[in-house]
Amino acid sequence: MSKTLADLRVAIDSLDQELLALLNRRAALAHDVGEIKRVEGSPVFRPEREAQVIRDLQGHNGGPIKADGIAHIWREIMSSCRALEARQRIAYL
Repeated sequence: MSKTLADLRVAIDSLDQELLALLNRRAALAHDVGEIKRVEGSPVFRPEREAQVIRDLQGHNGGPIKADGIAHIWREIMSSCRALEARQRIAYL
């Protein structure tokens, strides 16, 4: 094996930064979707859309992450993005 543990960790750290940037781009788009849904009066949560996205990703998944892992990861991502779509509620006394 030519790569060291340190080399692999550097590569993982670099990928993590790329993933973070992509997730934030996705979140910004989800925020824009929320604005459109608000104007249209559409619901924020559409379980059929979430299921479609997950099925499509599982169909394109070449591994090694298993299909159920893809579903779990994307549900978390979509949940975080959905929170950006919903109108902020502020409570005060």
